[in-house]
Amino acid sequence: MGVSGEPRRARVTFDRSVILSQLLFGVVFVVVIFTLQVFAPELVTSPLVLAGITGAFIVTGVTVVVPWHRLPRAAVMLVPVLDAIMIGLVRIGEPTSGVGLLWVFPTIWLASYYGLRGATLALALAGAFIWVSEIMGGRVFTPESLPSIIVLPIALVFIATSSLLTSRRASAQRTLMRTQALQLERALRRAKRQEALLAEVLNAVEFGVVRLTRDGRGAVMNRAYAKLYDLDISDLDAARYGVLLAEDRATQLSGPELPFNRAIAGEEFENVITWTAAGGGDLRAVAVTASNLYDELGEADGSVIVARDVTAELRAVRARDDLVASVSHELRTPMTSVLGYVDLSLEDPTLSDGVRRNLKIMERNGERMLELVSSILQGAKQADQPVALVLAETDLSEIVRDAVEALRPRSDDHGISVHVTSADSAIARVDAFRIRQVVDNLLSNAIKYNRDGGEVTIGVTANEGTAWIVVRDTGIGIPESEVSKVFDRFYRSDAVRQGTVHGSGLGLGIAREFILRHGGDIDISSEEGSGTTVFVTLPLEGPTTQ
Repeated sequence: MGVSGEPRRARVTFDRSVILSQLLFGVVFVVVIFTLQVFAPELVTSPLVLAGITGAFIVTGVTVVVPWHRLPRAAVMLVPVLDAIMIGLVRIGEPTSGVGLLWVFPTIWLASYYGLRGATLALALAGAFIWVSEIMGGRVFTPESLPSIIVLPIALVFIATSSLLTSRRASAQRTLMRTQALQLERALRRAKRQEALLAEVLNAVEFGVVRLTRDGRGAVMNRAYAKLYDLDISDLDAARYGVLLAEDRATQLSGPELPFNRAIAGEEFENVITWTAAGGGDLRAVAVTASNLYDELGEADGSVIVARDVTAELRAVRARDDLVASVSHELRTPMTSVLGYVDLSLEDPTLSDGVRRNLKIMERNGERMLELVSSILQGAKQADQPVALVLAETDLSEIVRDAVEALRPRSDDHGISVHVTSADSAIARVDAFRIRQVVDNLLSNAIKYNRDGGEVTIGVTANEGTAWIVVRDTGIGIPESEVSKVFDRFYRSDAVRQGTVHGSGLGLGIAREFILRHGGDIDISSEEGSGTTVFVTLPLEGPTTQ
């Protein structure tokens, strides 16, 4: 098979290999002939010797000018074969010249390039010329002639074998290296694709990302991070410098106080708020998180920084707090007035017992409303912290009875009967105000999502350190697919949204939060069209932690 289809570099390498191999033989051949000419000039006067010398020079010259890559690979075999023949002619012309040792070169060439076939051909040529030269020279076979007849062929056999094994080993190594090179090339291409994909992903996200090496140098920075701090994305260490404002928007941060430099120092932190200059002279709030990275040996391997623009979030939180404070204030003022008039009305000695009882209920619920407003105000001031529970020994049965009595007007308006099935004394260490919120919410839902003329039952009991509050209704029920979602904040089922019952979807979520903080649990069992049952469990000893 020809080599004309190989790349140019491969063709040049092949031609050069053939020429260098022949030139090496030619140089050695010239040195040997020159030595014979100097020390034994009579040996080079034989016609056969002259023919061999001339033929060797011709073969070498032709080898240099022939474009071997355009010929079949087998054609190259002709060069070492002709070399072996030229050596044979010289040896036939002068058997004692020692030129036969030069058969080593064509033997190595043929064995290395053409394997066993080439080695066999080289040994056959050498052996044939050895015996022909001995026979034509009329030499008598004596022990002194054995080295030239036996030792030389044996040496050539070992040389051919060694060349053959070396060639095969070199071929296997080349194959292995070629395979490894291909695998390395594929791995390199895959790594480049992954690097490009990672860069595309990082540049597609809206939050800033910086990867730091273990020596604190920037390795990767995405466009979002550079945009947040108005940096040149190619200058990965530019974030070391500059001035930012702390969360209070007054304290200046620089040098080691900057989040970037804190991450370089190996510090880990989460959602550190800093303010940086934005366009138009405004300030931009940035939340920065830094996490250390580790290699497979568990040693530090740099860190990653994630930065988010939280300006809109902080403004929304501030607006929420302002709204809550404003609304709570507006609620407190009229409620205080209502309670004042209720208190004045209760002082009237002419009131009937029924009216006095109703006013007492109004007073209790008004006071609860004021407590709720105060709680909302406190929650607005401590938005990131849960409202503290005020725990005290409380009779859960009283909470249930008061809640039923407070919601009696609403249930009567819809013709819904509310029954307390059991109200055994159940003393538990709870926050009475929050548990009342939970019971009010459960009873309100049982009435709100019931049918006119329906029924609600509620009971409380305690046993073996646990209290149970159970609320059942005969209302519209909840589809099985939506039961698991009812505790999600702002969730309202499709049927409820399409109906006329209003709500925010917050009640059950808040109720579960309070029950869980008490160390209890709340569960719902419902069947669409048949009603709903809510089970609340509370430990009598109160929560172990708040």
